[in-house]
Amino acid sequence: MELERDPRCYTDVCIDGKWYHYDHCSTHVYMLMGGAAPSLQLAYEPSSEEELIEMLRQLACG
Repeated sequence: MELERDPRCYTDVCIDGKWYHYDHCSTHVYMLMGGAAPSLQLAYEPSSEEELIEMLRQLACG
């Protein structure tokens, strides 16, 4: 699914039981854990939800 190019939009995805929050038009992702949320930095702005999920999987493994 194509991600909206609108900074007011966001996408939450679950990967292996962990939830991630991505604000569109950025390269920052936050884990949704309650309390202080760890921040992850993406290499570039993903254009689709599938690309976002693949990038998050690579960060989680690496």
